[in-house]
Amino acid sequence: MWSAWWNELNVLAFQVSKIPGSQAAPAAGGGEAAGNEPSLFGSLLMFLPMMLIIIVVYMMIAGRPQQKEQQRLNKMLSEMKKNDRVITAGGIVGTVVNFGADTEFVTLRIDEASNAKMQVLKQSIVRVLRDKDDGETSKS
Repeated sequence: MWSAWWNELNVLAFQVSKIPGSQAAPAAGGGEAAGNEPSLFGSLLMFLPMMLIIIVVYMMIAGRPQQKEQQRLNKMLSEMKKNDRVITAGGIVGTVVNFGADTEFVTLRIDEASNAKMQVLKQSIVRVLRDKDDGETSKS
């Protein structure tokens, strides 16, 4: 399949190179005509498909881990509930007091003694601490 496609592309490039005006003028000394040299357009037609394939493969490889991380983060935020301990992107540790599925803000209690609260963007939460995470962080 690919070889047939490649052959068609080569035929097209050859035909384009034979279009009048696409060749360089013959040498002034009456030397050999420039018709034996491939034209710039014909060379680009042969090079372009390979570059497109490389770009598409690179985009698939580079984009996949980012998509997986975004899906993991969205799932974590959707499963978050009241009284969960969370860590924000700025390193603030707090307990979720109030949040809504339709709002972009979350209210965190950051100090138990003074009952200090702050609002942060839901997207700034990078981790929800579970019981097993609390044990690990208290040991270190």
